[in-house]
Amino acid sequence: MSVLLNAESKVVVVGATGRFGRQTLEDMRAAGTNVVAGVAYKASSDVDPTLPLFSSVSGAVAQTGANAAIVFVPASRAVDPLLETLESGVKLVVYPGEGLPILDAITVRRAALANGVVYVGANTPGLITPGVAKLGFMPTDCYTPGPVGVISRSGSLSYEAAAALTTAGIGQSTAIGIGGDPIRGLTAGEAIELFHSDDATQTVVYLGEIGGDAEYEIADYAARPDAKPVVAHIVGRTAPKGKQMGHAAALVGSHRDTWDAKVEALEAAGVVVARSMRELPEDVGRALRGHE
Repeated sequence: MSVLLNAESKVVVVGATGRFGRQTLEDMRAAGTNVVAGVAYKASSDVDPTLPLFSSVSGAVAQTGANAAIVFVPASRAVDPLLETLESGVKLVVYPGEGLPILDAITVRRAALANGVVYVGANTPGLITPGVAKLGFMPTDCYTPGPVGVISRSGSLSYEAAAALTTAGIGQSTAIGIGGDPIRGLTAGEAIELFHSDDATQTVVYLGEIGGDAEYEIADYAARPDAKPVVAHIVGRTAPKGKQMGHAAALVGSHRDTWDAKVEALEAAGVVVARSMRELPEDVGRALRGHE
């Protein structure tokens, strides 16, 4: 059973009456997620009338026993709802919003750490335990249950990789989109430690890109004698120096930020780096066989 999102997860949707909140709520339910409550910041007649709606996150948690939450509030005014959610007693929070101001992102991450909450975001599709539940908006049909944990800085790349693995008959334990912002609620290093403690995960796939230090955190883990096998795929090989590529954190400012430097560090730590998505399932299959 996944240590992150599992059959015991009870989810509250904060901002459940907004357009995106309503759509994602129904999609999550269709994937098996146990959505037990919503928090409404505005009235709506489009939400399932059987879903309990509350005016505060703490009220929803107290009445329903919710232990996980996803927050749908625009980034410009998300800091207060996020802090309220992180202080409500839930242990897992996802914030998909893009463009959370840097100071707000720092404040929210500090609150998550202070309250012992696994906080995934911002700028993330969320996370999914295939066949059990999802807390986000990733396409469910790309995923299938299995022993491979997935960590990705890119939402679309994680869907592509999961679909490739699924097509090859390789399932996933849980897939986490840690997001592409410079300040993350859950870092790559913290995510892989969660998978290290997860009995359902035998091998970890890391999907990274240029810029930032996330890939070096993965290398630090892989170099440990007790590490689980790690297979990586890194994008941005041809990105020019000083050019931001897509995500806010995908920026080559020095050699350390480049594709070459990151691949060198990962391979030196024992990570198998797939040079293409076509190679990824083959490399993961070999890693799984070596783990047996």
